[in-house]
Amino acid sequence: MMQLQLAIDQLEQEIAAHETAAREVIGYTRRRPSGDGAAARLPEQLETITEEIIPAQVQEEPMAYERIGEEVTEEIDVLPMKVIRRRIVRPKFKRKAAVDAVPFIAPLPPRVIPGGLPAAGLIAFLLVAKYVDHLPLYRLEKSFRQRFGVKLPRQRLCDWIGYAIEHWLAIIYHSIRQGLIAGDYLQIDETPIRYLDPDRKGQSGRGYLWVYGRPDGDLCFDWSLGRGKAAAESIVRDFQGLLQSDGYQVYDRVSESRAIEQLGCWAHARRRFYAAYQAGETGAAHYLLLIRKLYAVEAAMPDAAKPEEIAAIRAEHSHPLLQQIRQSLSEDVEKHFPKSAMAEAIAYTRSQWTKLTAYVKHGQARIDNNLTEQAIRPTKLGAKNWLFIGHPDAGQRAAIIYTILECCRRHQVEPLAYLNDMLRRLPAMTNHEVAAAKLTPRDWKPASAVKTR
Repeated sequence: MMQLQLAIDQLEQEIAAHETAAREVIGYTRRRPSGDGAAARLPEQLETITEEIIPAQVQEEPMAYERIGEEVTEEIDVLPMKVIRRRIVRPKFKRKAAVDAVPFIAPLPPRVIPGGLPAAGLIAFLLVAKYVDHLPLYRLEKSFRQRFGVKLPRQRLCDWIGYAIEHWLAIIYHSIRQGLIAGDYLQIDETPIRYLDPDRKGQSGRGYLWVYGRPDGDLCFDWSLGRGKAAAESIVRDFQGLLQSDGYQVYDRVSESRAIEQLGCWAHARRRFYAAYQAGETGAAHYLLLIRKLYAVEAAMPDAAKPEEIAAIRAEHSHPLLQQIRQSLSEDVEKHFPKSAMAEAIAYTRSQWTKLTAYVKHGQARIDNNLTEQAIRPTKLGAKNWLFIGHPDAGQRAAIIYTILECCRRHQVEPLAYLNDMLRRLPAMTNHEVAAAKLTPRDWKPASAVKTR
């Protein structure tokens, strides 16, 4: 009884802390400017412009003074965006001594859209504005017209984005996807996205973005009009290894005939017990305390621990906790009304037990699916701002660019610089050069840093 009360007291403290944090985020708690500390936190990779101020008397008699030190004041500034006309001039030549010689010019470098108006920098800007900053194209069209006097109809912007994704960025996407499928561990989840149905004027349908990846590596999105077995099979068809997911039954069906072992997600189980506690089921606190201890084992794991070392630590510390949870589930299964939140939490955890405990013996696996779930959040924010995908065929284009942008985020690569570089380099590369190059965000080096022979 004392253990249960302790769990309740600790849980109440957690809830109070969570609610306080939420109020601070929503209400915006004012803080005093931090002075010099703010400058110290500026990232080193920021472009730096140095302005040196020399006293007037030194400028008048520079030879009369010696420099003995300096004081440095840092500010953060923003240079206004500007739109430029880039003119590529190719002079024509003919040999003077040859009267009938054919004139010639230098070949036009390959461009991101052959015969088109946009340069790589514009396409990169549009992609980041739409898919990172979540600005709809009609706002971008309006911004170009009002601020720069440039008319760029949104349909043309859409066509440019589609061409760049399908012809160039898809190359990077398939490289990321192949690397993930060739591995031995994937986390997977899916989320609904609305799209305009071309067969029903003015009506929208529901499609799904599937996301799968490794917590410490790359991640990939796939688009499908359905959420059934066929969609999941198209993703894991060639995969063998550990597949971590929530309790969605379609993952059971696609794993049956394949060399796939399923792992569960303790975050999903915990949410059910937390919901039960919020509904007044104080007995849920006991499970929440034990689950917290499972997470404490993970948090205390040495950073450099190898998979076999992680499995050994879990066997020693996590396995006994799991046995306690299992014993409590068996004892409590008949104590609650069948449709109560507590009964649902117990039923879910028992039905997923084999999957929920499998992570213990696999050191490369995580305790939950949270990192993959979190990758979905930008897509939901984007859908909130631009409401829906304009056409079902555009769903896979969204999957491609979200894959690349999320990989940039995971590997701490600035997306505008990366996309600008890729859209300049890829049109000029041969298939052999593309196959040999390491172009994914994880391996990216700017073109200026690539050694040439």
